[in-house]
Amino acid sequence: MAAFEGKCSRCGKTHLLKSLEDSVLCDCWQICPVCGAEMTPYMPDTTPRTYALDGHRELQTLMFCPRHAPPFFSKQKPVEVKPDA
Repeated sequence: MAAFEGKCSRCGKTHLLKSLEDSVLCDCWQICPVCGAEMTPYMPDTTPRTYALDGHRELQTLMFCPRHAPPFFSKQKPVEVKPDA
């Protein structure tokens, strides 16, 4: 069975995929760029109306690392990796 490689556009990590139609999510969006530890999902204690930006209620901060003072807040979204052509 053939294996295909795909490289993450953000971190450069190589992933092995089973077919050309497969894709994976790289886990680099969950890693703190400051200390390298796994970050925690950010859950605000306010309603979406409070943090709305330009009328959109999409949360801008997805993950945070509480191991720092002040904590590191990340806006990085998951990166989909597809096989290299």
